[in-house]
Amino acid sequence: MKKLTEHRRLLVVAILLVIFLVTAISQIYLQTPKSETRKHVSLIVYGEDTERWENLRDGAALVCEEKNSGLSLLTTLSEEDVSEQIEIIDREIENGADALIIAPCSSQDIRDHIERKNPGIPVVFVEEVLSLDGSLSCITPDDYNMGHELGENLVENESGIVTVAVISDEPKKDSVSLREKGFLDAIEGKVGKLITWSDTDNRMGSDKRTFIQKALVSEATDVIVSFDNTTTDALIDALSNLNEERRIYSVSTSNKALYNLYSRKIITLAYPNEYAMGYLAAMNVLDRPYADKMYRDKEIEYRIVRKEDMYDEDNQTLLFPFVN
Repeated sequence: MKKLTEHRRLLVVAILLVIFLVTAISQIYLQTPKSETRKHVSLIVYGEDTERWENLRDGAALVCEEKNSGLSLLTTLSEEDVSEQIEIIDREIENGADALIIAPCSSQDIRDHIERKNPGIPVVFVEEVLSLDGSLSCITPDDYNMGHELGENLVENESGIVTVAVISDEPKKDSVSLREKGFLDAIEGKVGKLITWSDTDNRMGSDKRTFIQKALVSEATDVIVSFDNTTTDALIDALSNLNEERRIYSVSTSNKALYNLYSRKIITLAYPNEYAMGYLAAMNVLDRPYADKMYRDKEIEYRIVRKEDMYDEDNQTLLFPFVN
């Protein structure tokens, strides 16, 4: 009888121990956060120069790291080949990309393609694309105002008889067109002569440097204005090849532009915050509710910088973000 009682006691203890272990394991399982599926963001830009997009990529990469997501930077062989960029967009969608961030080589063509395709994943543009439908958005500075302030700076620092040449070669990019419009509105009637070097006849093509060199030889000008990285770099190279100097006013974020600002070959540089553009674009495609709550009224910063103030604290933070 005594042995039977002991067996019952051991059985009860064993049952209680099993119940305790099952309960403990269940609690641990329920309290452990379930790992979310890792998302992947495709950052699709134009041109094969990856350094051109370094700040944009780094801003997006920070968010992707925070959100445990992957990021791919995809470039094109040409800056102007719409079909090539569309092919990359379609391929990334078919390969299962969870979101797209696009710097369009042609604002209207890429906008129209995305709207027709309706990929069913978040898509954000990081250069101005006008007339978007409600499902698409842009993360971009105020390009018109940036160009206008650049023009105001020129008027302030140049004489009223100065001859100004504007390189107008990117009609497909809404951001560049808006910068040019703002600039022209600011200088209207306030300079001596305005010359437009335009690519309407497709003379420039991919060899912008040669086109600009021919323009420099054929028309005398005191000041030259450019509105994007590629054109600014081509202008600097053209002047160097001809061993000539002009006063340059530019919108650019290239390292070559910064160097020439420091050496005073560029008089004034309008510099948008592409790191912030990449950060906010990635936040919008990965966590739209949070982005709407925290950054809805956030404007992308840009600065109008001259050699004299390029090392002011705020300017230095923007121009050299990883040095500070």
